[in-house]
Amino acid sequence: MHFNLTNGVDLNIIKTTQFKTNQIIVNFSTPQTKNNITARSLMADILETSTKKYHTQTLLARHEADLFGMYLGTSASRIGNLHNVKFRASFLNDQYSQPGLLHEVIKLVGEMILNPLIDNGSFDEPTFMTQKTNLASSIASLADDKQYYASSELRKIYFDQDSPMQIPSFGQIDDLSVLTATNLVDQYQAMINQDKINIVLLGDVDEENAAAAFRELNFSPRIVKNVSAFYRQELHEVFEKEEQQELKQAKLNLAYQLPVYFQESNHYSAVVMNGILGGTPLSKLFVNVREKESLAYYANSNFNAFNGVLTIQTGIESQNKDKAIKLIKQQVEAIVAGDFSEELLQEVKDGLTHQLLSGLDSSSNGAERSLMNDIFDNDKSVETIVNEINNVTIDDVVKTAKLLKLQAVYFLNGEVK
Repeated sequence: MHFNLTNGVDLNIIKTTQFKTNQIIVNFSTPQTKNNITARSLMADILETSTKKYHTQTLLARHEADLFGMYLGTSASRIGNLHNVKFRASFLNDQYSQPGLLHEVIKLVGEMILNPLIDNGSFDEPTFMTQKTNLASSIASLADDKQYYASSELRKIYFDQDSPMQIPSFGQIDDLSVLTATNLVDQYQAMINQDKINIVLLGDVDEENAAAAFRELNFSPRIVKNVSAFYRQELHEVFEKEEQQELKQAKLNLAYQLPVYFQESNHYSAVVMNGILGGTPLSKLFVNVREKESLAYYANSNFNAFNGVLTIQTGIESQNKDKAIKLIKQQVEAIVAGDFSEELLQEVKDGLTHQLLSGLDSSSNGAERSLMNDIFDNDKSVETIVNEINNVTIDDVVKTAKLLKLQAVYFLNGEVK
């Protein structure tokens, strides 16, 4: 059941008796900019740590334990052009705990969102500095993860230089230096008063009573700009970059433009095509590049339906770079030519649909799926999606594969000269 709490604040309650636990998601979304990504990521970490009423992490954790061990946390993420700060709560149904637990949980969620530890227009300085240091350390440590590092460098050469997509969804260290406990409050106020808010409650609840509890949070009305969540950019020449580090395993990554977007008519053709190329253990990259030719320690692909990008990631011996690129391109060309069997097509579709149907056993997956449907004003059920996947044909996959355009190649050379 859908409720509009006020302008720009929507609540979706999915009543179900399937699970012992209820799920709440409160999602704040706004168009990403180069200036708000790092700030919002840091803000999410700070808001999770304490509130005005529960001013230490210990006090907050103790209260969560008192509410039958509920979980309450935050995260920052990107969906295409949108940057999201998400508050998630997981807790027992009243019948497995005590009457009124739902209301107590909603009150605590509201406390975390609306009553942070801010005094005199500034976040608590020790909390701010601790979380700022933690985020900087977390970002810095990613440089040691060479798979992540290669993916990050590929992103930098694929996306336009002035695009916010250059920046990871969790931010970058350089931007942390200008953030203070005072100016971060400006980002917080912008989020609270201007972001689109989507709330999902999934569980065995009384819908009207739950809606009334959320209304008591008194979110302010806001004017939400109609901005497409999908990131699109023009084709450019193929950009290549090579770096050298002392590694046991070189990294070779490729990025293709694939202008197919979430829930468009050929969306699931692209999902299946990615499964055939490198998204499953049955894929051409896995079987031919990794297994048959032994050219890669790993070889896989990933399709992002919000950015229109398909990426290929491999770990190889440095001397095999040219062979690997040639063989990778041959796998793409084979799909474009329809050189794959009905059996492989069906096996990939079976794997995808099994994964979807397995997700029905998870309350958290159900809440996330409902949130995505709300953000994109989509009402497709899992059963409908399964049917769309099962209806994908070889011709559909071929037509979609023909849209692939190579745009970037990144090579992290493991040989030291």
